[in-house]
Amino acid sequence: MGNRSSKKEKPFSKSKTGKKYRKRQTGKSKKESSNIAFKRWESIEELEELEQHTAAADLEWKNEDQNVVELRSEHDRMVVAAIDFGTHGSGFAVCTRANYKKDCNKIYIHQWKSGTTFTCKAPTTVLMQPGDQHCISFGYEAEEEYLNMNLEDQKKHYFFRQFKMGLFKTANLSESTTLKELNDKELPAIEVFAAVIRYFKEILQTQLNGELVGQLEGKFKYDDIYWVITVPAIWDLRAKQFMRKAAEKAGLKDSQLSLALEPEAASIYSRRISGKHKTLKDGDKQIARLKAGTKYLVVDCGGGTIDITAHQVLKDGGLIELHHASGDYYGGTCVNDEIMSFLKRLLGAPALTNLKDNHPGDYLELMIDIERKKCNFKKDTTNVVLKIPASLMEAYENEFGCQMEKVVENTVFAADVSVNRDKLIISRILFKSFFQSTLENIVKLIKKILDSPEMSDVNTILAVGGYVESPLLSETLKAAFSQKQIIIPTDPSLCILKGAIVYGFEPETITSRVCRYTYGIAKQGIWKEGDPESKKLPDRTRRGLHWCDGVFDKHVEVGQVVKTGEFQETRTYFTIEGQEKALLDFYASKEKNPRFVDNPSCSCVGSFVLDLSGKKFRENISVRIGFGGTELKVEAIEENTGRVFKTFCNFLP
Repeated sequence: MGNRSSKKEKPFSKSKTGKKYRKRQTGKSKKESSNIAFKRWESIEELEELEQHTAAADLEWKNEDQNVVELRSEHDRMVVAAIDFGTHGSGFAVCTRANYKKDCNKIYIHQWKSGTTFTCKAPTTVLMQPGDQHCISFGYEAEEEYLNMNLEDQKKHYFFRQFKMGLFKTANLSESTTLKELNDKELPAIEVFAAVIRYFKEILQTQLNGELVGQLEGKFKYDDIYWVITVPAIWDLRAKQFMRKAAEKAGLKDSQLSLALEPEAASIYSRRISGKHKTLKDGDKQIARLKAGTKYLVVDCGGGTIDITAHQVLKDGGLIELHHASGDYYGGTCVNDEIMSFLKRLLGAPALTNLKDNHPGDYLELMIDIERKKCNFKKDTTNVVLKIPASLMEAYENEFGCQMEKVVENTVFAADVSVNRDKLIISRILFKSFFQSTLENIVKLIKKILDSPEMSDVNTILAVGGYVESPLLSETLKAAFSQKQIIIPTDPSLCILKGAIVYGFEPETITSRVCRYTYGIAKQGIWKEGDPESKKLPDRTRRGLHWCDGVFDKHVEVGQVVKTGEFQETRTYFTIEGQEKALLDFYASKEKNPRFVDNPSCSCVGSFVLDLSGKKFRENISVRIGFGGTELKVEAIEENTGRVFKTFCNFLP
């Protein structure tokens, strides 16, 4: 039950007077208790005194298999399936333990048909039924089906494109958060994500005993699959749990699912593979060959976000995180946004709004063309040609009473833009400028991390993700970090997906991580000199000392190194006779030592509910929290019986 650290093995915290601390839940209403429902008191005597005139709050509880989650050991996983849910492109892969032991590169990646060719990823685009919101098709097929619909059907159906960033941009993400599709109709975001995951799952189920029998060298049941879904490392706890909830809605078992952090997955895979890497300097150095003690930066340049972390190689081949994940919305889709902003300035926002509202198919084709031209833009590209939809040209001429060509000639862009019938011709210089903002932001972000003291001896950068395939980005990295060894895997857009498979079999590869936030719970404590007078509880004094509410009881602090799989300090909670449920609220802060939970830097990020049903007597519950994994976990132990409760915390309001 105790923690590995001898300092943290004690099941109780004690005051200087030797009194055991206890925590209990006050008899407040649901609304009052939702913020600070489980108080920490300074002594058992205080708790017993208050207990005479308080009762447990009536809290909501969802019983899930008696609150016990049995996780399958990574050593027992027969098959691992991974889903890389990208902003621009997504895909899934599968591998058996037997094949993995023979060759960790022996991973089956589902192929998506695009015309006469196949790709390992498809556009993150989904077409859904207007009634039951069932996923009709995904990727290239979804785009093709939507384009072949008449306007009436396009207006009826739901067509979502590049919707993953909705989670990153939503401040108060919840299960009721909605997403807007192409025609501005809305659906709950969790239903959209669940529909796509379910679609992938059903394809794999069909293939398991069909075309994959030979690839996987045997037949397997769906229950044999352990799932791994990739998420950006900079996502907060709420967004991560949102993805887990969506997976559960799609039919994935909670006990057979893990979330892998994207830059970690790429780093793990690059340490395992033996294939060649492209290097921008000195030829053939590989991440896999780095010696123990070597530090390197992992820069995941995706379609939506830039995700950066740093690792150090251990003697046993494992990795430790040196710097907590950092990043922002600087990915490849920022270039698309710049192009659209330019088109609005050139042609006017009303013209593009009219195109989107009245000709959604033409609008989609324009978006696809922009994406294609962005991806194909190279250092030797001259002019870039975008095809102008006929409907846009007609609407433009009706609006302004003249041809688009004449209007463009009189704009500030005339030197770099021209119109030739249905073609918009953009000069290389202007098109390159659409990349400038995101490239500058990426360089600034990397430099900021490298300037930190713990990064002073980092000489290697591993660059991964689809955006890093852009020659402009790779050249920018080379110029900005000429003194560093920059390594790009041969398949930078796939190493995250493949790395998720490796993570499924070897999650222990990352042995420690760095906390991004200071985490703690709310408690009542002694008012101290310097605390606001308003914090004093007027009816709460003892031995001449005033009490205050909402004190931030710190468990870990930002920048602290926590071991994977290790739980932090155990705290004991005191339940009331007849109490059926108990609530613990968690708070996060960017500050190292916030005093109160209502500090502007603090936010309540979630709660853990403990089921005490069937207990007639007062119980001692030891609670400890694990911060070292990709998700925060809580373990509660009933001291009298040794009964263990394991669950993931609830971070979604």
